[in-house]
Amino acid sequence: MEEGRDYTPEEFEAMFASQEGSNRNEEVEQGEEEEEAGGSKPSGKVSYVWKYYEKVPVPNKPRHFRCVCTVCRDIKKIMKSYAWSIGTGFGSMSRHLRNDHGITASGVGSQTQTQLSGFMSEQAGGGKPFFYSQKNMIDHMATFVNLEELPFTYGESVNLENFNRLALQPSYSHVNRHTLKDRTMEQYKEQKKELIAYFANFDGRVALTSDTWTSKQNNPFMCVTVHWIDNDFFLQKRIIAFDIMEEKHTGYNIYLRLKKTLDKFNLTKKLFSISFDNASANTKCIDYVLQMDDLLLNGDLVHVRCCAHIINLSAQEGLAFLAPLLEPIKTCINWTRNARSMKTQWKTLCDKHGLRNKQWGTDCATRWNSTYKLIKQALRYKNVLTEFYNSHQRDEDAMIDNSMWTIAANIYAKDKGESSSSSSVTTKSARFDDQLHSILFRRTQSSSSSTSTLATKELDDYLTHGVDTNDTDFNILLWWKARSIQFPLLSKIARDVLVVLASTVASESAFSAGGRVLDDKRSRLAPPTVKMCVGKRDWDLAKIRRQGAKEFDPLEADEIVATDASSGN
Repeated sequence: MEEGRDYTPEEFEAMFASQEGSNRNEEVEQGEEEEEAGGSKPSGKVSYVWKYYEKVPVPNKPRHFRCVCTVCRDIKKIMKSYAWSIGTGFGSMSRHLRNDHGITASGVGSQTQTQLSGFMSEQAGGGKPFFYSQKNMIDHMATFVNLEELPFTYGESVNLENFNRLALQPSYSHVNRHTLKDRTMEQYKEQKKELIAYFANFDGRVALTSDTWTSKQNNPFMCVTVHWIDNDFFLQKRIIAFDIMEEKHTGYNIYLRLKKTLDKFNLTKKLFSISFDNASANTKCIDYVLQMDDLLLNGDLVHVRCCAHIINLSAQEGLAFLAPLLEPIKTCINWTRNARSMKTQWKTLCDKHGLRNKQWGTDCATRWNSTYKLIKQALRYKNVLTEFYNSHQRDEDAMIDNSMWTIAANIYAKDKGESSSSSSVTTKSARFDDQLHSILFRRTQSSSSSTSTLATKELDDYLTHGVDTNDTDFNILLWWKARSIQFPLLSKIARDVLVVLASTVASESAFSAGGRVLDDKRSRLAPPTVKMCVGKRDWDLAKIRRQGAKEFDPLEADEIVATDASSGN
């Protein structure tokens, strides 16, 4: 039996164009009489294989055929064929049915036929029968395992294999971890090529975020994320670098890494801004970036300092004044975690005050809102905390009193912000108008004078009419999309300007994903594999618009449990 070959329908028809239709039918009928594998003694039974193959006689070769898989022809629109002659076996054809379509001799009875012909999907299959393919299953499992941040050994699970065979697909076979990893890497490389080709034809500007991170295994990584607004005015984000950075983290080395990434993805001449935190090395890196060509306004807008980092530093300065209140609370939490006798006393006090035995969250110094949540939780337990802490203090000056809880209540209370004065808004608006004129000039400086005149008129028209934002559901991107014909040039500038990132949260989110990939059970993953897992997961989530899905927050989950417990639910 010759191995199967793939043809397009046109190629296949051309091969046998000279064959008479009548001769073809006669030989097929003759073949059906002698199709038993041995060929010498027909048993009267027709093999299940011929329900899925069509025999086409080979010109000038009696009793020889090309057997075309009708499943591939009808579903995949390709002509998968095998050479066969009367009196020979058809093992290759049966293996093809089993491996590529999940069809076996034992599975052709009424039950399987009902399964194959009855399993319809209006959306996915367009009303056609579903045929199981091991290769197709491996492709989707590779995507699923990486999205769920599971180890590659997931495909080798005996329990998973039993579940699939008993409940879903009898032809399912486990997937080796090396096969799953290799297929994931192949998909990653394919998607990377597509992304590079996309940016080669992209006519707008992009914004970057970048930061460095050290894993639990003490491996330093550098992450770069790219953000842009596409032609349909959708905000897009991709992780384009998650590389180990063993060299010293100087401004120049960071710049070299950044420049290499931009060159690789065809973004060197399309950079609008970079969002960095306030590390001195990042600030030094900007000095080298400013020497690059094709920066708007000579690079005046390229450096964006992470506002989240600035707010965090400001918040930490303010929290330093709350140490007399926060330290006793943190001390109580440490007691309830570490000392067995303290845990018993704490539980007794909670029962006394009609509260559940609280399991406290962790106060994180780099996540200042965790302190806010800690105070919020502590207010509900202020009587228990006061009694618990003071019972172990001999110095009255060190005890918690009501004045401290008053301060805590004031911190937790929500402040009402005041709007900016009209003069401040006017000043900022005038400054922004000047920048718009400068960017507009850069966009049209290579065009004719008539084009520049029309562009200036377009800008003046936009500034005169302004934007009505009274709608509570106002979406600035949809507004510009609806007016892209009225303001063709300004709408392109809006795509460049509105994508600028105010923080490096995107990079921090990538590091969180990297930490989940490099957990205790997968700590030996090589850096290229980590890069693949983090990058491909981000790209797959982007396809289904799920990058912004909120991650599990143990502090908020603890709040929900506490609320349910206190309400009796």
